[in-house]
Amino acid sequence: MRRLAQSAAQASSEVKALIEQSSTDVRGGSRLVAEAATRLEAMLGKARMSSELMDAIARASREQASAIEEVDAAVRAMDEMTQHNAALVEQTNASIEQTERQAGELDRIVAVFRIESGQGAAHAA
Repeated sequence: MRRLAQSAAQASSEVKALIEQSSTDVRGGSRLVAEAATRLEAMLGKARMSSELMDAIARASREQASAIEEVDAAVRAMDEMTQHNAALVEQTNASIEQTERQAGELDRIVAVFRIESGQGAAHAA
C-alpha cells in the first residue's frame, strides 16, 4: 500500500509539473498571440497609411495632369498668337514697302513740278 501511495504521490507530482508546464506554455502562447495581434494591428495601420498615401499621390497626379493640360492649352494659344503676330508683321512690312514705293513715285511726280519763289503758279519742266 505504501508503494501504491508513493506511486500515486509521484504520479500526482508529475501531473502537477505537467499542469504547471502547460500553464507556462499557455501563458507564453497567449503572450505570443498578443504580440502577433499587436504586430498585425501595426501592419494594418501601415497598410492604411500606405493606401492614404497612394490616394494622395493619385490625387496629386490628377491635379498635375490637369495643370499640364492647362499649360498645354496656354502654350497652344501663345503659338497661335505668335503665328498671328508673325502674319501681322509680314502684312505691315508689305504695307511699308508699298508705302515706300508710293512715296518714291510721288517724289518722281512732284519732281516734275518746279515752284518759283514769289509766284503761286507751277510750271511744267
